[in-house]
Amino acid sequence: MGKSPDIPTFFFFNLGCPKNIVDAQRVVDRLVVAGFREALVAEEADLIVLTTCAFIQAAEQESVDEILRIGEAKNEGQVFAVLGCLVSREADKLAGLFPEVDIFIPAADMEKLPERLAREGLITGPNLSDLACQGEVIPKKLFTPPHLAYLKVADGCSNNCTFCLIPKLRGSLISRGKNEIISEALGLSEKGVRELVVVAQDTGVWGRDLNSDRKLCDLLEDISSVVNSEWIRLMYLHPAHINIEKLVRLLSEGMILPYLDIPIQHVSTRLLREMGRGYGRDYLERLFDRLRSRIDGLVIRTTVMVGFPGETSEEFNELIDFIERYRLDHVGVFGFSPEEGTRAYNFDGMIGQETIIKRREMITDIQMDISTEHLAKREGTVEKVLVDEILDSSQRPAEGVWGEGRFYGQAYQIDGVVFLSGKRVELGELVIVFFKQKTAYDMFGSVR
Repeated sequence: MGKSPDIPTFFFFNLGCPKNIVDAQRVVDRLVVAGFREALVAEEADLIVLTTCAFIQAAEQESVDEILRIGEAKNEGQVFAVLGCLVSREADKLAGLFPEVDIFIPAADMEKLPERLAREGLITGPNLSDLACQGEVIPKKLFTPPHLAYLKVADGCSNNCTFCLIPKLRGSLISRGKNEIISEALGLSEKGVRELVVVAQDTGVWGRDLNSDRKLCDLLEDISSVVNSEWIRLMYLHPAHINIEKLVRLLSEGMILPYLDIPIQHVSTRLLREMGRGYGRDYLERLFDRLRSRIDGLVIRTTVMVGFPGETSEEFNELIDFIERYRLDHVGVFGFSPEEGTRAYNFDGMIGQETIIKRREMITDIQMDISTEHLAKREGTVEKVLVDEILDSSQRPAEGVWGEGRFYGQAYQIDGVVFLSGKRVELGELVIVFFKQKTAYDMFGSVR
């Protein structure tokens, strides 16, 4: 029998990517409309919610560990809901494995949490009539600092890369309508959001499934023309889906930050074909040559995968050669994870974990030197920095440091940071900072 508090309360734990954060924000908004309020700590909440990730085995294990931790700590009478990709992936197994969880909801149905709670009598009191009238798309609750928000323009993915579970977890591409996106972007801007981070599973194909000739660059131009947010950052651009000419124009005219996140996965044409990526090394070289030659100060982030089935020493060295030649600003390195349900799960030529770890460490070491080289060039220069956090004494890495922020070349909680000293300013301010000293991934700077 469910609890019947006068005003039911909830507390959220979030795992996973920025797209998961956007989904969790929407769930919170619907809980609030239904009459819930947020508890300050999990121990005092009537409802505990965990959003999960299951993209690779490591993420799935992290989600499982968190379920066990929360389940063990929850008080008698508390309702525990587990949402998201782990449920989409393992729905048939979870109820038997985790009896401490009261309700499981897959990623596609996360927003229906209030309705499920009411229907199953877990917590009485949700006001479903108010939910039925809800038309607002602007998030009222942000799981990010108040000056930054993720703007998700689409869900799902239709690429079907041979190593990736996303289409099975999230379904095929579903683009949000332009007017809805613009409305949300404008509303966030009016709330004081200074950085909008545009995200999707594959951001570059926004609009492909809509009956419209408007594509991503047109949407970005529309967003830039109506919002007051100073920074618009573009993430998760599949290399094969980039309109270079239009993108270069947006960057040249300052409509978006000169920062692009372009996951390449590998550079071996044979391996890219096996991965189902739709391009080869020649294409990547032309892409990065054109972007670098036409956009001053462009910062590029990518991700690469080592240990894909059949990756030879020569193909791994080809990847190293590319990284050393193009010297991209940020490179995330992942080892191949054989995920049941993907085509690559049954590929021949599996690479041993010892080799995968060694190859990952080799690229990490090379990229550390490249990052240090890039940041060394910024010593003695000034940049605008967005202040993300005021640090307490236990968090300060050096005497005189009082805060942490980022310049345009650093994405929130993904890349490095700028540690701030000098003049103190408020959270969310965009200030001029003199870069004094670098580390491998971070900068130390003084506010002017």
